[in-house]
Amino acid sequence: MKKYIYFLFASLALTTSCLKKDLEELPTFDENNITGVTKVEYRYISNEKSANDQYLVKNQELIIDSFDINSENKSVTIEVTVPPHDDFNFIEQERNKVSLDKLWVVVTISNAARIFPMDNAPKLGSPGDWSKPNKYRVEAANGNVAEWTIHITKFNK
Repeated sequence: MKKYIYFLFASLALTTSCLKKDLEELPTFDENNITGVTKVEYRYISNEKSANDQYLVKNQELIIDSFDINSENKSVTIEVTVPPHDDFNFIEQERNKVSLDKLWVVVTISNAARIFPMDNAPKLGSPGDWSKPNKYRVEAANGNVAEWTIHITKFNK
């Protein structure tokens, strides 16, 4: 048994690396930008039930007609259209309930950056009020900070 313990310690000592120089330089990731708008969607509780008798939550992606990212002004404007209803997934009764104050917005940001809501803006990826411009702080990995404004400027229904 002692032979195995000695062998284990010897193996650990031989496989440990002590390299401390000539390491590759990693990027500092100093960008704090919003780089894209991934989706805008509406979620609702449907009349359908799951196998355990719970009502299903459904989501309807809105059509992003256009979006503009102005890096100089640190602003994003979005134009969306509510898609037409259909008889199976997105019934007219639900379509009529879609409004700017109950939407989910998802954006992409610079590598290794983080985004934080400001001034009661909704957390991105959560329901929120988009009837007004919302402000966000985007923080780069190196600590650089920028304040961005996201606004749905056109809502077609």
